[in-house]
Amino acid sequence: MKAPTDDFHKMALATPARLAVGRAGVRYTTRAMLAFRADHARAVDAVRIELPAEWARRHGMIEVHSQAESRETYLLCPELGRRLAAADAARLKRLRPAGKAGMPAVMLCVGDGLSCAAVRAHGPALMRALTGRLRRSCRVLPPVFVRNARVRIQDHIGEIVRPDVIVMIIGERPGLATAESLSAYVIWRPRLSSMEPDRTVISNIHPGGLRIAQAAVKIAELVGDVIAHHASGAALAGRMASQGA
Repeated sequence: MKAPTDDFHKMALATPARLAVGRAGVRYTTRAMLAFRADHARAVDAVRIELPAEWARRHGMIEVHSQAESRETYLLCPELGRRLAAADAARLKRLRPAGKAGMPAVMLCVGDGLSCAAVRAHGPALMRALTGRLRRSCRVLPPVFVRNARVRIQDHIGEIVRPDVIVMIIGERPGLATAESLSAYVIWRPRLSSMEPDRTVISNIHPGGLRIAQAAVKIAELVGDVIAHHASGAALAGRMASQGA
C-alpha cells in the first residue's frame, strides 16, 4: 500500500486547487501569497476589462448591447444586463426566420458576461467549431455578440427573433483557478416568460477543463436532444429519463 503522502502528492498535481502550499509560521509563504495575489488580479481584470469595439465585426458577429450602458452599470445593476437596448432590439427583428418549414433555426450568441478574458481567449474558436457541427442539421442564424450581457438576455433575444434554439456562450464568473472559463446555456424557444429551470448549461469550458473541441461536440449533441424533444432544462431531463426507464 502506498504511503498517504504519495497519494496526496498525486492529488495535488491533478487539481488547480491550492493544496499543500506551505506556511511560514502562521502565514502563507511568500511564493504562495504572490501567486494568490496574481490570480486574484487576473480575476478582477477578467471582470472589468472590455472587448475592443471592433472585436465582434472581426469575428463575423453582429454586435448589440444590453441596457447596461457601461461596465460599471452592468456590475451594479444586473437586471439591466438581461434586456437589450431598444435600438438593438429593433435591429434584431430582421433576423427572425421566415416561415416554419425546413430545418430548425438555431441562434448562437456570445455574451461577455463576467469574463471578457474568457470570451476573448476561447469564444471565436468555440463558435467556429460549434457552427461547423450545427450546420449539418440546423439552419444557423447570423451570430450575435452582446456587450454587457447576462444569461437571461437570451430570453429577450428569443422573444424578438423567435428561433427554435438559442445557445448563449458567456464568460463565467472568474475564480482563482482560472479567469478564462466559458459556459454555454441552451434553451428551447426562449421567451421573456422563460425561467432558470428551462435552461441546460455546459460549463467549465477552458483548456484546463472541457476543451473547445469536446465542448463543441457536447453542445451540438445537446442541441440535437433539445430539438428532438422540443424541450430543454428540467423538462428535457425529465423526458430523457422517462425514455431511459
